[in-house]
Amino acid sequence: MVTIVHFINQFFAGFGGEEKADMPVGFIEGPKGPGTALSQVLAEQGRIIATIYAGDNFSHEHSEVFLNEALAHIRRLKPDVVVAGPAFNSGRYGMACGMLLKAVEDELGIPGVTGLGPDNPGIDSFRKFCWIVPVGRSAAGMRAALPEMAKLALKLGRKEALGPASPEGYLPRGFRLNVKVDKNAAVRAVDMALARLSGSTWETELKRVKFEEVPPPAPINDLSCATIAMVTEGGVVPVGNPDRLETRNATKWCHYPINGDDLQQGEYEVWHGGYISTWVNQDPDRNVPLDALRSLEKEKFIGELYGEYLVTTGNMTNVSTCQNLGREMGGYLKSRGVTGVILTAT
Repeated sequence: MVTIVHFINQFFAGFGGEEKADMPVGFIEGPKGPGTALSQVLAEQGRIIATIYAGDNFSHEHSEVFLNEALAHIRRLKPDVVVAGPAFNSGRYGMACGMLLKAVEDELGIPGVTGLGPDNPGIDSFRKFCWIVPVGRSAAGMRAALPEMAKLALKLGRKEALGPASPEGYLPRGFRLNVKVDKNAAVRAVDMALARLSGSTWETELKRVKFEEVPPPAPINDLSCATIAMVTEGGVVPVGNPDRLETRNATKWCHYPINGDDLQQGEYEVWHGGYISTWVNQDPDRNVPLDALRSLEKEKFIGELYGEYLVTTGNMTNVSTCQNLGREMGGYLKSRGVTGVILTAT
């Protein structure tokens, strides 16, 4: 029988939502939350011997402690495989699953499986380091996710050789292996072309990544009459971070008034985990260019600088959340008569 240690966050462990996101690492013998349903899927083939949990914020803000304590439990228990999640589209949860499974593989040599939704940032960050089963966007897909995760976990726990990603049910990990097939490349290419022309079912051997095309807005005809706003994803906030903007996987945006001709050192600081913030902390105008835009305003190059700047954190935030934040920011600025935006990045 394959032995499994299961990792889940504070919500699925039954302790609460955001109000419990700072929970430290905890340990429970046997299955808990979705692990109970996973145990039923495993039946007699596998057993969850323990559940490890941690709060979404704790796993990121105290990542070293999180990994050390979780690894200590797993090292002691010596499972055949570790299962994390599924996290669906929850960014912080997905990143924690990826961090833990990578550490388990690197330090203990134990394979790990997780389930992540299509917009989870954990996919891009950890697909090369752990086995990721594609799942739905929300917990409504739990029933469909667990059998696929169980199937892969059992194979890994038994140390069975895995085939290509698609038939085995995991996301491609960026590696290509040579395999021997009945038809050479030329024949396969012709077969695919004929199937496509005839309208038959076919599947490419080299899938192309598709990116959304965003049409550019119309240009501003006369900047001297325009109201321009500053927006940044660089995490520059007033000292103390009064609205608790996240350093990664942002779920919110904030807006703060601007006064004077520049942002003063010591009054603003960077809350962003994706770049070296020293130079922006020394001079916040390097990311929120109030000084430059004030000069343009005085020269009448632009009509007016809007009296607030908007800020979020672009570090590891998933695409769907970014789209929502952008819509909210755009609606907010449009309702206040802003005609153009200077968007700065890191």
